[in-house]
This record gives sequence, structure tokens and C-alpha cells, in this order.
Amino acid sequence: MNYGEEIAYWYLRLNGFFPISNFVIHRSSKIKHTSDCDLLALRTPHVYEEIGGRSEDWDVELAKRLDFDRKIIGVICEVKTGQYSLKDIFRPMYLDYSVGRLGLLHQDQINILKDNLVTDAIIDLPGDQCICKLLIANGKKKTGPFIFRTLDVAEDFIENRVRNYPKEKYAGRMYFGSELFQHTIHRVHHEIEQRKMGAANKRK
Repeated sequence: MNYGEEIAYWYLRLNGFFPISNFVIHRSSKIKHTSDCDLLALRTPHVYEEIGGRSEDWDVELAKRLDFDRKIIGVICEVKTGQYSLKDIFRPMYLDYSVGRLGLLHQDQINILKDNLVTDAIIDLPGDQCICKLLIANGKKKTGPFIFRTLDVAEDFIENRVRNYPKEKYAGRMYFGSELFQHTIHRVHHEIEQRKMGAANKRK
């Protein structure tokens, strides 16, 4: 993963999703060239952890739009850290393949949703399920048939989670397999300790 994809990974994971990074889209009967999807993710409605997994810990806007409390959610996520064209993301043939991997629909039903996958940001499915397209990218907000988050918003969300649970995250920092996330925890811890030292020096 590049740094943008890693930010997106932790943004989704800290919102209660189970993400898969760099999902390979193999050349097959419907796919001419091998490609990949930056992230696929699934979330069930009853996610809970005492530390960092409460309803107040989620991204409020994302939780509201995707109805975290009620739905099983599949996410197809594209991440862009540089220049990009909207016509080059969420290509229909790759969407079909990714939906098949998410497993929320039988293969025979995916063709029925082909048009919706192109035109809609969120596709509601039977049984309180949905699939959404999420674009996390640099720069200003883009409009289109997807949910959009800037990389800065996603990164701020990650940092705020660490700030909300500084002792717990610092104590468990080495158990997280991401150097980027470990460094974020270290940096927040350092800032907090520096503030404490500054406040103590002022009292002297």
C-alpha cells in the first residue's frame, strides 16, 4: 500500500470495517487486463469495542449516510494521492468483479444492478444491505456517483481517534502492524507529553 491507501485503510478500519487492501482483479472472461481495487471493505451493524468502537467513535457523516446501525455495508474504495480523472475510477467491469468478491449478491444478480453501480453512490440491496463507492483523494471535494472524503479528513479522523484514547493506543502501539499508524500514535503521545511539560514548567 502507498501512504494514501494506508490512510484509507485505517480510516475504514477505525470506522468498524474489515478492509482488504490491493484486491487483485484478475484477467478473466469479462476482464481484458489484470488490475486491482485499492480497498474492499465489509461492515456489519453491531460493531462494538469498549476502546474505540462505540457509536460516538464513528465518522458522523459516513455513519449517517450508510446507516451503520442497521445495514451490512460493502465498500469499494478508490484512493488517489495525485492528479486523476473521474472517468478513470470505478470502471464498470471492475465494479462488477469487486461486487462479486464482496459476496452480498449472488453472481446472477450482479448484472441486474449494472446500471445502478455506475450511476449511484449507494446501492441498496435486499435484507438491509448496501454497497457504496467511496473515493478518498487529495484536493477539493469532487462530485459524482460516490461518497467523497479528502485524505486530510481521513487522516484527521485517525489522529482524533488516537487523541480520544491516548493511553490505550500508546500502550498497544506495537500490536498494530502499520508503521504509519504506530508513528501517528507516537507523534500524538509526544505532543501530549510536551504540553504536560510546558504546563508543569509554567507552574514553577
